[in-house]
Amino acid sequence: MEEGTLDRTLLDEGEYEHGAQIDLTNCDKEPIHIPGSIQPHGALLAVTRDERPLIVQASRSTLELFGYPAEELIGQPLERLVGQDKAEQIASTDPDATMTADLHYVAVPVSRADGSRMTFTGIVHVSEGLLILELEPCEEELGPSLHDFQWINTFFSRIKQASSRIEASQAAAEQVKEMLGYDRVMIYEFDADWNGKVIAEAKEEGLEPFLGHHYPASDIPKQARALYLRNWLRTIVDVRYEPSAIVPTVQPLTGKPLNLSLSSLRSVSPLHIEYLGNMGVAATTTISLIHDGELWGLITCHHYSPKYVPHRVRSLCNFLGAFFSNELYQRQQLEEYERTLSTRSAASRLTGLFAGGNALRTMQKVEQSQRQLLELLGASGAAVCFRDKLQLFGRTPTASQVRELAGWMGAQSADYAYHTSRLGQEYAPAAAYADKAAGAVFLALSPGLQHYILWFRPEQVEVVEWAGDPAKAVIQADDGLRLSPRKSFEKWREVIKGKSEPWKESELSALQELKSIVQRETEHQLVQAEEQALQNARVLRDNENRYLQLMEYSPVPFLTVTGGRVVYANGQAAELLGCKSARELEGAGFLDFFDEQGRGELGARLDSLGENVALLDSYRGTFLPKGSGPVELDLTLASVIHGGEPSAMVIAKEVKAEPEQKENFSHIASQLESYVTSDSLTDLPSRLTFERDLEADWDEPERTGEPLSLLLVDIDDFRSYNALHGFRGGDLCLQWVADALGVISKQHGAYLARITGDTFVLKLREDEEAAARLAEEIRSSVLSLQIPRDGASGGFISVGTGAATARPADGQASAQLLQAAQEALRQAKAAGTGRGASASPQ
Repeated sequence: MEEGTLDRTLLDEGEYEHGAQIDLTNCDKEPIHIPGSIQPHGALLAVTRDERPLIVQASRSTLELFGYPAEELIGQPLERLVGQDKAEQIASTDPDATMTADLHYVAVPVSRADGSRMTFTGIVHVSEGLLILELEPCEEELGPSLHDFQWINTFFSRIKQASSRIEASQAAAEQVKEMLGYDRVMIYEFDADWNGKVIAEAKEEGLEPFLGHHYPASDIPKQARALYLRNWLRTIVDVRYEPSAIVPTVQPLTGKPLNLSLSSLRSVSPLHIEYLGNMGVAATTTISLIHDGELWGLITCHHYSPKYVPHRVRSLCNFLGAFFSNELYQRQQLEEYERTLSTRSAASRLTGLFAGGNALRTMQKVEQSQRQLLELLGASGAAVCFRDKLQLFGRTPTASQVRELAGWMGAQSADYAYHTSRLGQEYAPAAAYADKAAGAVFLALSPGLQHYILWFRPEQVEVVEWAGDPAKAVIQADDGLRLSPRKSFEKWREVIKGKSEPWKESELSALQELKSIVQRETEHQLVQAEEQALQNARVLRDNENRYLQLMEYSPVPFLTVTGGRVVYANGQAAELLGCKSARELEGAGFLDFFDEQGRGELGARLDSLGENVALLDSYRGTFLPKGSGPVELDLTLASVIHGGEPSAMVIAKEVKAEPEQKENFSHIASQLESYVTSDSLTDLPSRLTFERDLEADWDEPERTGEPLSLLLVDIDDFRSYNALHGFRGGDLCLQWVADALGVISKQHGAYLARITGDTFVLKLREDEEAAARLAEEIRSSVLSLQIPRDGASGGFISVGTGAATARPADGQASAQLLQAAQEALRQAKAAGTGRGASASPQ
């Protein structure tokens, strides 16, 4: 439905109570769209849609207004009343109920029974195949007057100049009161549960104020709200009117009562008439406030004596009501947009706290920013769980209560988020800590929902001022007690507990920002992981090729064992094991060639190699070759990847081997150790080797109290360089940088290793200042290599550095030092290219 248009469809759906006594228990089922009568200040004619329309139904008010009884008009051509030309004009209109946005007004001269002619204002619409013509005496000219333009100008000016929605609403109430002359005009706004609240009021002096009063949803049941969507304006001229029945009651085309959903004269529900009578109201006009097909409020006018408003003024109110509704909606959207922008900006800043892999450092940053975290959603408390570390800020439930609540809210969540301002009603255990968390917002930071942020709001005891006690509606009738609209509308206070202040949409918009940025960070990590996996795969392939070349040209027995079985062997190994060829060995159980004691010991060593507990191992044991007696063998075993599977590479020699064989064995073992512990591209120690050497070197500084520094060096934007120059170009770049680092590390007595694809590490026994100086020297030296980044920008390859220094004597662990260096490197990379940073282990 377009903005500012009516829903001109007929109300014909729903479960209605036909013929039943209607009271407050079933008022939402009252068929108010088929009352069978109209208000008597006008007349209704239902005519066929033929070239010469015939009257098939009429209201009894035709006698008073036209001088003809309704029964006399049934079956008569419409032209008898309005003349041939006007009848043809009315018949030729096509006010399709599903397409009409505005009401069809027409001036209709009617020939009365006494021979006089009287002009009526007519409204035309279609109802289930019949053309409905509603006629009211035309007391004024249909065209606009000078007053109308003055009213419009004043109305527009006051609304536009208002600084807030409430001020604009008050201006609208005052202007409508001046235009229509009602005793009281209220702007009435619905909440999410269709309860209403008076947000603005203009009234005569001496009347009790209704401003701020709340009205229960039952005051305007759902079918009444549906009818407010079908007409801009609804008026009751005199609450004490006698309904004018429609003759005959049954619509000839449907066999049912005439559907008056779109009628402006439709008779009013007796329950509503009783309601207005209890308020002392004698006449009303109600203007619908609609936006995007949704009824969000009403302009309600009350008068304490009968009052008729001419069509011209009503039409003007339709226009001004639509303008006011749209203006308020735009103001609300603008205010919401500004709040949303501010919230999303704050959320964007907070998401940076969760970048990087160091959970300890992340939680420290969150703690430092706890005020911003709470202010983001206007919360009094928050809980952050990241990498299994839970931290509480402000007023919160206990840690165990938070964990249980997070599990429940995670189960309720959709798209990683859930919020409620009635936590105790939805999750019973929360009632025990409503003073801290009557409302909560849950946001998952990981797909498995185990990492999350929870925001809390305490219980807000709310005092709602109702227009009368909604519960006091039982009255004594002739046939006993019945539920009726309340008679007293004096202010009645209700205390509501167990709820927090509701979460605004502008506040909740932060969740989308947090989710999107966390999502982007996750995607970034996935890309990094994919790139790392590709680099690791290349390293594995390179290493595998080195091993295969070593095996192919090795003069000593060589085997590869995967899952306990031989998958590759050279000729010397086949000869040693008593097999005719190497192919005969493939698939054989390696441990089957050893005695029982050897199987247990050697099996345990193979398991350790497969789990990377050890890189290299040696073993001497009794070997049982095929077709000969036991032989004592010396074995060297290395942990390798073969065919993508953890494997062991084994070289062997007899204990009683000739000197030449022993020399060959020693040489091959040395090469194998080098292959296992070093990087295939740069020949630098690998990450596993570095971590074991770091752990081994930890003891000396721990004993002496000397400082130990790590310096991580990472090539800036190496992914783009690889994409531009290819893997071969990337390998050359890595080798050039490794060579430069090798020279610098020797000059400073530092240990150098390559720990990932484009990241190197230097270990030196120096303090923070020395590490910082070395970092600056490295960044400068790499830049001086002038390795072109690409042909367009003319820039050169640069590196970022992250330094960390520890004194092992302080009880710190080597892993903490490496984590601190990684955090420093992350900070340096976040600051830009060619930057350095330092951090201290926690």
